[in-house]
Amino acid sequence: MNRLTSPVEVIAKKDLRDALRNHFILVVTAFMLLASVVALAVAAIALKTDIATYNEARDALLALGKSAESIAAREFYPLRLLRGFVEHIEIIGAVIGILIGYLAAANERGRLTLALIVTRPVTQAQFLLGKVLGASALMIAGLAAVFAAAALGIYLISGAGVVWADVLRLAIVLLAACLYALSFILLGLILALWMKSLPNALLAAFTIWLVLVLVAPQIGDTLDPDNQVAGGVFKQLSVPKPDQLEILKSFASYETIRTGIEAASPTKHFERFAFAVFGIKDIYAGQPLLPILKEKLGDILWLLASAAALLVLLFSRRLDFTRLAKD
Repeated sequence: MNRLTSPVEVIAKKDLRDALRNHFILVVTAFMLLASVVALAVAAIALKTDIATYNEARDALLALGKSAESIAAREFYPLRLLRGFVEHIEIIGAVIGILIGYLAAANERGRLTLALIVTRPVTQAQFLLGKVLGASALMIAGLAAVFAAAALGIYLISGAGVVWADVLRLAIVLLAACLYALSFILLGLILALWMKSLPNALLAAFTIWLVLVLVAPQIGDTLDPDNQVAGGVFKQLSVPKPDQLEILKSFASYETIRTGIEAASPTKHFERFAFAVFGIKDIYAGQPLLPILKEKLGDILWLLASAAALLVLLFSRRLDFTRLAKD
């Protein structure tokens, strides 16, 4: 080993080479890219039609003698096209994170590579840090490619202009997506290193994924009594706002449990942050970025705390490298 090259860097680069040789990861990442672009394209085509209709109506009014100042300008908010895109990142991005973390550990177990590594002057902390950095670099590269394709797709398909402010918002949500995916990378890595059976580790990882990504985020909407009727129960029954508040007081404990389950999911926190920054939620459309970031700071802190807790958990246990090399 070159004295100028740290063990962490060597392990990280080795994992990157292994991952690039593993076409499965590349195929899954390509699938995420394809699914995200398709979801974006469907919405972008609809927006392109809306823009064309507006321009035609505007040209007709100008031809009739209306002044340009008298015609109300319309904001199209192209980043709002990314609802389906965000949902694909939530689901498929988490799956890829688990697989990258799992394979980073599974590829070493039962192979001579791990036995060779432990004969070198490499500490457990260096070994684990190299694994985390290599897996994270791979995930960041994949997400960056997907987000770049999204920006290009908005510009080319919808015909809506993408300004630097939109690029900044994309970059901010990309950082949030990387932080979100890091938790699942760490989850896959921890289970693959700690559990004796690799198949059971993968099964456990996807069970947790199922609960956190697909079940918990839906608890809020599914178990909200006001969502059981189109438009809301209160609205359909014409219940006044003061009476609504009184009724909800009777369900305070239920609401606390319901929202608590929903808020336990990192997916929900990432979704809330991305929807706000992209202006997908109506209340955030056209709003300045800084106030949105201040309001949604709690969601980012939650994602950061989740990743930090898993990092501490990963480094807290002493690994038996001899056993891992034999498994």
